[in-house]
Amino acid sequence: MIIHGKWYPPESSAQSVATLSITGDDYSLEIENQRLRAGRLEDISVSDRVGNIERKLVLSDGSVFATDNNDDIDKTFGDRNIIASIIHTVESHTGWVVTALVFTLLFSFSFFKWGVPWVGTTIAHALPQKTNELIATHTLDFLDKSMFKESELSVERQAAISNHFQSTVLPLESLQQDIPFKLHFRKWQVGKESVSNALALPSGDIILTDAFVELSKNQAEIDSVLLHEMGHVVKRHGLEMIIESMLVTTAVVLVVGDASGITDLGAGLGALLVSANYSQSNETESDIYALDLMLKANMDPIAFANILSRMMEREAPSGDSEVVDESKEADSNDENKDDNDKSLLDYLSSHPATAERIARAQRYSQCFRQQQTDCSMSER
Repeated sequence: MIIHGKWYPPESSAQSVATLSITGDDYSLEIENQRLRAGRLEDISVSDRVGNIERKLVLSDGSVFATDNNDDIDKTFGDRNIIASIIHTVESHTGWVVTALVFTLLFSFSFFKWGVPWVGTTIAHALPQKTNELIATHTLDFLDKSMFKESELSVERQAAISNHFQSTVLPLESLQQDIPFKLHFRKWQVGKESVSNALALPSGDIILTDAFVELSKNQAEIDSVLLHEMGHVVKRHGLEMIIESMLVTTAVVLVVGDASGITDLGAGLGALLVSANYSQSNETESDIYALDLMLKANMDPIAFANILSRMMEREAPSGDSEVVDESKEADSNDENKDDNDKSLLDYLSSHPATAERIARAQRYSQCFRQQQTDCSMSER
């Protein structure tokens, strides 16, 4: 086989018309009808094929033979670079290109949709509790410096809630005694608005804002939210979220090659817990955790529905609220209404519709009134 092309001396841009003759496993290079080089094909390094772009063959002495006769190069060296040959085949056919693109998009979507959460959950539950405490070491400090202010609740009110939490709420959790749960009270102001919220760090630190405490009408409502936040800690949701965030960041860095977005872990977790919502499965799991414990403790889960309803009314724009009438909550039998009224946004949102969570608490309240301690059938 004879292949025509150009020859470049080592480390030189000067070129000469050349011919590469191939016989079996040997080659010879001729320039202007003079034999210049000879050797074994296995000593030649061949560049990958990219469309019909000129290929470069690097000889053992560093000189280069270039040719656009890609088909003959593939016939001669094809067995040595099967992967490159496959890539070229894919790149040369529009159908294969579209198929590869669709496959890549589906794989990427599946990885971030299911792969990352699965890995995050697996790692989070495999790590010891000390890991949660270590990760959250500086998180509360970050939150205090960036967005929280000292609580304006009276010392007596804070002490009463904390003592009740230690004596009545904590004993309900009997499986995770190694978690050092602790309450913190803070004022959270955004502009002129006070934020009514509660959040839990992976370490077991639970933060209640002044506005939330003031919004609650009784201790049962506060207890229901505390149990919900305990559920996030027990189920490792905060740790799952930070691990998933790190996995996504790492994937982006590997693709983009820019690690400037990786910041202090404590600050990152604090911002993540405040700005991002838990997934639907996380919120549902924590809700059920809290509601199950309320039934076992002979506490009416309607308290959870009441506080969620009031928080939704507080946050909803005027005239746009879907608040459940608290005077009718306990007697409501329209359990399937919310399922029929779900909008597309409910499915696209990472946070379950509050109305759906209220409906779940109402179903558990019905179980309570029927003196049932297991309401799991109502969730099927």
